[in-house]
Amino acid sequence: MSSRFQQAAAGAALVAAITIAACGTGASPAAPATSTTTAPASATATPAAFNTADVTFTTSALGLEEQAAALAATVTAHTATPGLRQFAARMHAQAGDAQDMRELMGDWHQPMPAPYTLGASPPAGMMGAGMMTAGDWAEISHHYGQSFNSAWLNAAISGYNAEVALCQQELSSGLNPQARALARTMLAQRQSELAQLQQWQHDGQHMGMMG
Repeated sequence: MSSRFQQAAAGAALVAAITIAACGTGASPAAPATSTTTAPASATATPAAFNTADVTFTTSALGLEEQAAALAATVTAHTATPGLRQFAARMHAQAGDAQDMRELMGDWHQPMPAPYTLGASPPAGMMGAGMMTAGDWAEISHHYGQSFNSAWLNAAISGYNAEVALCQQELSSGLNPQARALARTMLAQRQSELAQLQQWQHDGQHMGMMG
């Protein structure tokens, strides 16, 4: 993935495009509605059925979600571009998606991946499309300003493309209603956010000059 971090011909226009464009806030995933009976409050609900597709979705998307949060954490120290700073703040606000996935995996008694660590290669079970290696983190950490904007966009777009594909796969093959509801909400959010990121990338590559 290191090729994604080659310095793009972005320049001042990339900063201007990101600053001017406004990205709408994605709706937070809503908890799936559940029907209840008159069972005692102490009774433990039986988790809904799940299949291999559900486990693949939660495990892989969890890694991408926690990586996105780590990417967001790098923004303030590397760029002053308002658009990216605002986008990063919205990424932080979506931390509940990862928590929902961990709760589902706990309900299913599935092995829980170790928490994602910024700058490290993904934990076992999380490596896949869109995931960054330790080398990728080392490379992006050396960028600042306009070059960081370009490298960061490349990394975020790669991760969001992978999330979109996972959500679509879950909706096609998944069984668990809560996992499917989460995938549906995330898909709408990520497609909207991905369009914004790609627009910024396009504007920087085709309208800018090196600063």
